[in-house]
Amino acid sequence: MKLRISAVLLGTALMTAIVAAPMAAHAQTMAKPATEKKITPQQQKMKDCAAKWKEEKAQKKVSGKEAYRTFIGGCLKS
Repeated sequence: MKLRISAVLLGTALMTAIVAAPMAAHAQTMAKPATEKKITPQQQKMKDCAAKWKEEKAQKKVSGKEAYRTFIGGCLKS
């Protein structure tokens, strides 16, 4: 009887360890705060130029790849 109880307890402990370990590892990865990536100066300039292009497009009613490329090229040089 004691052997059977010991076997059941051991089996339960092993099953708990098998199930709990991956869940604990997953909880640790989820608990880490998401670090915000630093934006490079070039990326910031592209972001600013994209916003300016949106305004330009609305004001002058221009569109198309060529108009976009011309505008962005000039914006990035300045």
